[in-house]
Amino acid sequence: MNRNNTVRLEILTHNDNLFERFENAFLTTAKTYIECTPVDVSNINFKKTKSHIIVLYDYNSLELEYAFECEEGSVQLKASLPNGEIVDSYMEFWIKWVVEGFFADELEVESQHTNITFSNRYVMKTI
Repeated sequence: MNRNNTVRLEILTHNDNLFERFENAFLTTAKTYIECTPVDVSNINFKKTKSHIIVLYDYNSLELEYAFECEEGSVQLKASLPNGEIVDSYMEFWIKWVVEGFFADELEVESQHTNITFSNRYVMKTI
């Protein structure tokens, strides 16, 4: 189990119950969209400072597998790899979606791993 992995969010505007609102929104998203995947994230906690919200989490290694058929029959191989970058990217992705959907005027993700470009007919926005 790896520990102390974080995604940092800069607070742009302090509004009522911002910390609690973000925590609730992200935990709801995690339950809906992360728990159903093979990415095993646990111990999601939130820390606030004067200018940041920090999401802390642990994760288990992600096992990759593939199967192929050859003349002798079906072969299935598995590999367990260090997946810090994968999980960090995944967590940052979903945090960005929550921020963009509900907190775009209040928070900004300090991006290290992922860029997401949104477009509606006339405006392109990359976060």
